[in-house]
Amino acid sequence: MKGAMRKAAIIAIIVGVLLIIGFIVAGIFGVLLDVLYIFLIILAAFTLISTIYLIYAVFLLVQTITTVRNEMQPLLASVQRTAGIVQDTARTAGQTVTTIGSTAQLASEFAVGPTVRAAAIVMAGQEVLRVFMGKGRTRSRTEERRRQQMEAIAKGVE
Repeated sequence: MKGAMRKAAIIAIIVGVLLIIGFIVAGIFGVLLDVLYIFLIILAAFTLISTIYLIYAVFLLVQTITTVRNEMQPLLASVQRTAGIVQDTARTAGQTVTTIGSTAQLASEFAVGPTVRAAAIVMAGQEVLRVFMGKGRTRSRTEERRRQQMEAIAKGVE
């Protein structure tokens, strides 16, 4: 961009210098008025051409805006449909999560909880029977873990 601006400035300076030299030469030969008329005619032609190009550019801009507007309407409708689908999906997912949560709570209350209690009662009953039958003494979990650790250390040293 800077290079293009520099080139445009250089061209403008060259054209300006050539115009000044041309006017000086025309003044020396006494045809300055004729050169001025020709210059004004050329300037008017450039003005007309640039006006025609501006009208064409405005026409293209209006056409582009119309095309974009026509293309955006279906896209907006599609986005609105997609947003509706996403909302429905989120709502359904929320209901599914609620159902899964309720099912998990129900399973915990009626399946897992009683099963764990029953297993605990069986294990406690076995330990009580062992104590009463004389097959062993009661050990706490801590003592049992300590015994297992000592055995593991002893095996590791050997």
